[in-house]
Amino acid sequence: MSSAQIDYDSIAEIYDWYVDADYDIPFFLEETADVGGPVLELTAGTGRLSLALIQAGVQLTCVDGSRGMLAVLSRKLKDRGLTAEVLCADVCRLDLGARFRLALLPFQSFMEITGEPRQRQALAAVFACLVPGGRFVCTMHNPAVRRTQVDGTQRLVGRFAISGGSLVVSGVERGGRPLVKRLQVFEFFDGDGRLRSKRLLPMAFELVERDRFETMAREAGFHVLALYGNYDRSAFDADRSPVMIWILQRARVQPSAAAHEAQAARRRTRRSSGVALAGAASSVR
Repeated sequence: MSSAQIDYDSIAEIYDWYVDADYDIPFFLEETADVGGPVLELTAGTGRLSLALIQAGVQLTCVDGSRGMLAVLSRKLKDRGLTAEVLCADVCRLDLGARFRLALLPFQSFMEITGEPRQRQALAAVFACLVPGGRFVCTMHNPAVRRTQVDGTQRLVGRFAISGGSLVVSGVERGGRPLVKRLQVFEFFDGDGRLRSKRLLPMAFELVERDRFETMAREAGFHVLALYGNYDRSAFDADRSPVMIWILQRARVQPSAAAHEAQAARRRTRRSSGVALAGAASSVR
């Protein structure tokens, strides 16, 4: 991940044991279906989304700040006979040239870029990677909803079967105005239920308000095509929507939001798979 606060290298080899979310994959398959050119996936991690896109024929460049996470992704690509460009880079300091028709920042990961200076750097860097008319899909939690979980209570993420025992993942969060400090806890148990080891991962992410993000995006040169409140493309509701899904475009002329929605509707008619709704997740990614 791009954020220096989170040491994803330390959990790269166990990440796939406890993260299997796929609720957003149909949405991103729709967004990439008609691109007809290279696509940039930021914070690609171990390939939770990447593999589905590549298997669908997307010409993908995968970027992440964690070499450990990308090592796992590279192994998966090799094992499956798939091909993608894999780059270790900070999202805020991309220098890839204006060659992408679409950039994706999934799994609410923009929020791990903390502080307005770095957030503005990231938006400018993504803008510079896009061809004129290129789109940027940026996903974030809705602060009003996500903040309700930031109360100092340790919450269970899940219990997961692993070789020789189980892994229990939980987390506790404090703050939220706007920075959230999260401590992710990993407990490894043997087959008899005895605790073998414990690992802690400090995390930080920022609850970015709608108006501030829109201002930063527009000042970076983006036009807003759409703002969805969930992966079913429902309209954003400031009080109830779990996420903010921004569809931005690098363009000289303000495009029609209605035209984008019509294009999205055409994509939906070609795909019969349902889209699971995203709840307020206990972590960013």
